[in-house]
Amino acid sequence: MNTEPNIPSLNTRELTQLLHETFSAPQFAVPLMIWGAPGIGKSDCVRAAAESLGLTLIDLRLSQLEPTDLRGIPLHDNGKVRWAPPDELPNTERDGACGVLFLDEINAAIPSVAASAYQLILDRRLGAYHLPAGWSIVAAGNRLDDRGITYAMPAPLANRFMHIHLRADSNAWLDWAARHEITPLLQEFIQSEPEWLSRFTSEPEIKAFPSPRSWVFASRVIARRPLLDTTTFNHIAACVGSAAAAALQTFAGQSADIKTPLAAWLAQPSTLMAITDLNEQMDAVQAIRNALGQQRINLPDALTLAAHLHDDALSFGLIEQLHQTVGDRLFDEPAFSLWVAARGGNPLMPNNATRQ
Repeated sequence: MNTEPNIPSLNTRELTQLLHETFSAPQFAVPLMIWGAPGIGKSDCVRAAAESLGLTLIDLRLSQLEPTDLRGIPLHDNGKVRWAPPDELPNTERDGACGVLFLDEINAAIPSVAASAYQLILDRRLGAYHLPAGWSIVAAGNRLDDRGITYAMPAPLANRFMHIHLRADSNAWLDWAARHEITPLLQEFIQSEPEWLSRFTSEPEIKAFPSPRSWVFASRVIARRPLLDTTTFNHIAACVGSAAAAALQTFAGQSADIKTPLAAWLAQPSTLMAITDLNEQMDAVQAIRNALGQQRINLPDALTLAAHLHDDALSFGLIEQLHQTVGDRLFDEPAFSLWVAARGGNPLMPNNATRQ
């Protein structure tokens, strides 16, 4: 939601186009201020646009600076005082003739630091320092009601920018996710229910909420815990909040039920024997393992289905995966003895012997 109705709201593609136009013609550039909710991708958009044009980007966090860090320190020189600018500011010899000076978290800077940036932003200079002609200035920050450490932007500073608000863009996030190995489950979920991509609330008691950034964290949780059990969804909730995790869990169960006829297999396990295509067999193995991890079937059900798989190697492979999931209690299940009898041995025990 755009909490600044007097400024335009752009999606990721529209912002990227604006950044490309700005960075490609710095002689006509107007300093740009990007507003948006935490984790929505403001910084990523700026970095990606600069990288796509082969431009150096210097990220200067004003929230971490004191006034002298930006203005520089005074030095005595032949009876006069001159200011030595900070080394972080763009230098043509070191950083190139063209680039992007990114003032991230600008409205989190203390007012005295923000005041020091006035001249740099409008006049492209700071005392004796001059920003190289080929460099563009862009800033970003959270909104006042975003529960961040922010200050109201003074009118003189605000009037030095053109302002836009970045809104969530599920299509752009999905394109990005496909290139960055975000788990397919999350890609399918956001594609099906894009309203869950970003749901920021200003209520202070809510710590975890869904955003493009926090879904990346959720993807890392799934990557290290490939079984979608209760613990996994608890960890996901710690990233995106309980409501978003519950919606994902519901989607995961429904999606699996649509893709695999688990109910039909459980009603008549012998139908698994009719699956002879190797890819379909492997899909069936993965579906059974996932169903156990998501607690949509129990261990005896999984063992029963394993006993009816058409291919011995896949059946043995599924047993190994089930053992990784539940540990040695697998061997205590009566259904495991039935599987051993059906397949003629236990691949997890020495000498292919059954557990006594």
